[in-house]
Amino acid sequence: MAHFWINRDVSRAQEHQIHAESYTVKDEYIHFLDERQRVVMSIRKEITFLIERSDA
Repeated sequence: MAHFWINRDVSRAQEHQIHAESYTVKDEYIHFLDERQRVVMSIRKEITFLIERSDA
C-alpha cells in the first residue's frame, strides 16, 4: 500500500491523506483503491489539484 497526499501544500485547498494501492478517475470522481480494487475513498475532481504518492 502507498501513502497518497491530496492537495498537499496547495493554498486554499483542503489537504487529505490516504493509504491505498492505487487510484482511478471515473466521471466526476477520483477513487482510491485497495489491493482488491475496492474503493477506500472517493473525492470530487473539481476540488483535487494535486496528488502525490509515497511508497514509504
